Amino acid sequence: MNLLGIGLWTLTALAPPPTGGLTGSKLAFDRDGEPVVLVGGDIRTGVGTRIAGGIIEIRGSRITRVAPAGAPIPAGARRIDLAGKIVTPGLIAVDSAMGLVEIEAEISTHDDSASEGDSVRAAFDAATAVNADSALLPVNAMEGITSAAVTPQGGLISGQVAWIDLVAGDHRDIVAGRGVAMRAHLGAVVGSRALALAQLREVFDDAVFFRRNRGAYDRNQSRALGAHRLDLEALAPVVDGRMPLVVSADRASDLLALAELAASSKLRVVAIGGAQAWKVAASLARADVTVVVQPSQNLPSSLDEMGARLDNAALLVQAGVHVGIAVLGDAHNARNVTQEAGIAVANGMPADAALAALTSELARAYGVDAHYGSISAGKVANLVVWDGDPFELSQRPSQVWIRGRSIALRSRQTELRDRYLRRIGKRPRSGLRP
Repeated sequence: MNLLGIGLWTLTALAPPPTGGLTGSKLAFDRDGEPVVLVGGDIRTGVGTRIAGGIIEIRGSRITRVAPAGAPIPAGARRIDLAGKIVTPGLIAVDSAMGLVEIEAEISTHDDSASEGDSVRAAFDAATAVNADSALLPVNAMEGITSAAVTPQGGLISGQVAWIDLVAGDHRDIVAGRGVAMRAHLGAVVGSRALALAQLREVFDDAVFFRRNRGAYDRNQSRALGAHRLDLEALAPVVDGRMPLVVSADRASDLLALAELAASSKLRVVAIGGAQAWKVAASLARADVTVVVQPSQNLPSSLDEMGARLDNAALLVQAGVHVGIAVLGDAHNARNVTQEAGIAVANGMPADAALAALTSELARAYGVDAHYGSISAGKVANLVVWDGDPFELSQRPSQVWIRGRSIALRSRQTELRDRYLRRIGKRPRSGLRP
């Protein structure tokens, strides 16, 4: 058993099966409504199938039916003709500080990190700090990002990931799910990766001990523990296997440690970065570790990223690894994921696999695939309509639907652009990118 797995195997036998990040068939924002039917589009479902000229029926915030061309349309339904268009699931941004950071250079606008003095911050819940008025939400939504895994940063264990839909201004219901994942870091994050491994081992062992000996702990009759009570409580669903552990790792040895951890316990592991993942792809596939990559990062910014290559995603898919694609560490430009997917496709990744890497694979990795990630009956009606291939650099959405409603393709950037075009006597052009 590897270093991280010590102490975890004993708990997994007692744990209930994983339930996913969002439990139940209903979410707080679900609502009913009159039927809306999108007709005639080339539906790319996000799970590898396509329906030419298909029909998508929406009621309220959910997709109620996906049917082939020629299927009957409910009487009285509002019909929207999408002939010649492509329809995809809403794109998902992961490992993003969207809603937690407004201006990178202004620290007072950062809510993405707990105290600098604590290396274990598992109780830190990003959901409580999401700003529904963030200007970054419309900027990314109009480019097809409909959901985001909002992620804290810093420390060895950064805290809990929140799942949001990009419904700007909806302070009550913007957060669809709290605690969908736990964010951690591997590698030389605390002076030595050996120390990082030892600290992770300690905190997971302590989480097991704490739950089994809660009474003794409350009576001050237990051994000292390496993390605060609230952090140990927050780690319970991680060691149970009910909450994914999302870990930064680029070096092959670190990725192998994660694969061994996943294989020797019930932990659900997601690796972020994965620059050298192609070197250990077979081990990652056997351990069912999802790897989230940014294909354009083919030049090393550290020794851990030596060997980064443009066809990393393609090689991982060929080996049977579950692959996600994201813009990592840049909340402002999460919208560039289609460019990242285009790079992956240009370097050997099948187009349907690339779309899945932006949608269904990410929803699966974060345990929210019962509600998100594909175009099928029962899923949240997050959809993007395109005039052409979504992975072509010149393409942008012509319609974006979030929770069953078509949003205005407008942001603070476009409003500023139009304001100054009018000031110099030029008429703003609809659909022009800022």
